Amino acid sequence: MKARMRAALSALLVIVLTMFVAAQNLARVEGKCTDDAGKPIAGATVELLNTDTGQKTNLKTDKSGGFLSVGVTTGSYKISLIQNGQVLFFFNNVTIHLLPENAPNVIDFNLAKEHAGQGTGHMTAEQQKQMGEAQKRNAEAAKERAEIGSLNKMLTDAAAAEQAGNWDQAFTILTQAAQTAPNRDLLWARLGGAELGAGDATKTTSKEQSDQHYQKSATDYQKAVQLLSANPNPTPDQKKQLASYHNNLGQAYAKTGKPQEAMAEYNSAAQMDPPSAATYYFNLGATLTNSATREQNQQIKTKDIEEANAAFDKAIAAKPDYSEAYYQKAINLLSKATFDKTGKMVPAEGTVDAFNKYLEVDPQGKHAEEAKSIIASLGEKVQTTYKKGKSK
Repeated sequence: MKARMRAALSALLVIVLTMFVAAQNLARVEGKCTDDAGKPIAGATVELLNTDTGQKTNLKTDKSGGFLSVGVTTGSYKISLIQNGQVLFFFNNVTIHLLPENAPNVIDFNLAKEHAGQGTGHMTAEQQKQMGEAQKRNAEAAKERAEIGSLNKMLTDAAAAEQAGNWDQAFTILTQAAQTAPNRDLLWARLGGAELGAGDATKTTSKEQSDQHYQKSATDYQKAVQLLSANPNPTPDQKKQLASYHNNLGQAYAKTGKPQEAMAEYNSAAQMDPPSAATYYFNLGATLTNSATREQNQQIKTKDIEEANAAFDKAIAAKPDYSEAYYQKAINLLSKATFDKTGKMVPAEGTVDAFNKYLEVDPQGKHAEEAKSIIASLGEKVQTTYKKGKSK
């Protein structure tokens, strides 16, 4: 019994869905019929023959010669005016459309003008204009849906290839997608992301190859930024997306040894997406720290460390429990330590505080034991009684 009920419900659902889908393609049709003397033709039949399906719809004219239907399937029709079995006039190749705001398709039979060769046809100039605009919109929407469907499949296939480490396959798919729709910023960003991933994957085996991937990534993200920045009135979501592009472009610059360009991108990202500013400022601090590590000139090295810690401070201001920012700041300060006459290390001001703050916000963190050991080696005690600040 339950099985039969489920079957019956399923059948009913199919019928309802079919009716719903069909209803989406039903248009309004109306018109008026007048004879050679301009008088209404009452009681006549207006026959709508769908030349695509062969389906017929018959409408009766009222005493004013008018007729109306609100449920005509869109398509191409032969529309005839019939009275007493005789066809008085007909129109061939009339296209019934879904017009804006459910406006009717107007088909007037004005026999005086039609027989005189002065008929206006089945639509006024304004209605024909609306019909043309509707056709254009429908065609563009259909094209857009087809393109999006194809691109989504490409992105899915590319993601699977990246997951499997098939970078060449992913590049081929994403390059094809970007060339298919070159004005879509997301496609260039996805291609840039794949290049970043490939660069990291090959970093340990071929520095030259990884650098080439990072350079290509920067070029792709530049394109994504350029396209999305062209929008004069971006939505909040678009601003957030653009900020992520700036951040990833900064990552690509940092990996290709361009710290100044990377810093500019991180700052742009932070200004564009304040809620995520902590991440962007941390990336900025990390880039400056790496730059300082490679720098041979002590003056420049010191400047990079100071700017890196300023960036970490901004990350902390935006996210007061950002433990990694405290730790990286502490390590940078440790590099500024001096030694007294006895050879004892004298840490720079704020070093121990930064280590203690790290332990406060993340007592079981991956650097916890190291932080405790460093504090002890400096002759200080672990203190985690600082009060947490409020996020800005």
